[in-house]
Amino acid sequence: MVIRTHALIANLLSQAQTQRLAESKDVEEFLERLAETPYGRITVEGASVVPIALERVFYEKFLERVLKIVDLTPQKIGDFLQTYYYLRFETLNLKRIIRGKFSGLTSEKIMESLVPINPYLVPSYKELADSASVGEAVNRLKGTPYSEVITKLKLYEQHEAIWPLELALNHVFAKAIFEAVKTLPERDRRIVYNIVEYEADIENFLVAMKQRQGSKSGANLEEMFPATYSISLEKLREVIETKDLKKVIESLGESYAKVLSPIYTGDVALIRTGLRRHKYETVTSGKATNAFGFNVIMAYLVYSEIEKDNLVGVGWGKDQGISSQDLMKYVVIPRPS
Repeated sequence: MVIRTHALIANLLSQAQTQRLAESKDVEEFLERLAETPYGRITVEGASVVPIALERVFYEKFLERVLKIVDLTPQKIGDFLQTYYYLRFETLNLKRIIRGKFSGLTSEKIMESLVPINPYLVPSYKELADSASVGEAVNRLKGTPYSEVITKLKLYEQHEAIWPLELALNHVFAKAIFEAVKTLPERDRRIVYNIVEYEADIENFLVAMKQRQGSKSGANLEEMFPATYSISLEKLREVIETKDLKKVIESLGESYAKVLSPIYTGDVALIRTGLRRHKYETVTSGKATNAFGFNVIMAYLVYSEIEKDNLVGVGWGKDQGISSQDLMKYVVIPRPS
């Protein structure tokens, strides 16, 4: 299985292929160039919003890779990977439903934006999307593994913002993954902890940044942030209250400072690109230390997910007329050249 995974990694898009796609002058040329890759010809005729249609295709392609790996690996690894990705994407879908209700989108528009998976731990996405309000949608999570999100509705109303609900969903995801990963040998767990904890730290930091204007000393951070890891509650308080943000960020260490530095110019999208790059580096390092085990399989799936994110980003960028030079800032190399 590991030998086959090494071969699958070699079949991912190269840096040169990714750059060529990003340099397409428009969506039509992007699709023409994509047809020259293993993705083949993709058609989105009749789509009301072409980038959304493309996003669904790229998610479907990625999920096919996940399921192929699940089918090929030993049961414990396969079960964990299926849990990891389906729970990850369901959490994303719940966030998109909440954002959609908050923004006043129609049920149809919300459903169109969702990752194309069947409901995993909730009965129905359509039922949630049909809710009359954010509060009604969240209350419909009662009796599911996401029910603790309901306890954050008071914070949602207090701040008139959805970040308390999104952080609660992040916490549910992390707890479930940390429980699921216990089925793997201890040597295989660290790479998963590194990815999930680092992602949670970055999301916590971005929420803390939103509290800087009009922040109140003594705010109940334990209520605001259900879980913290390498960026502690005290550090998050510093982020909220300090006048010298750069000093606080540098105190977090090089790993975090490198990813978070675009905050000085307000480029949150570049922070998320840095987060993907950090994941890329994490699994690449893990693969180097154990080239014949779980780390290789995890690396392939992370590389594949990054490739999916690159293609989704290029599709949106070409539709919006973003220059290739600007677009490449937000593209992460999917595998070593």
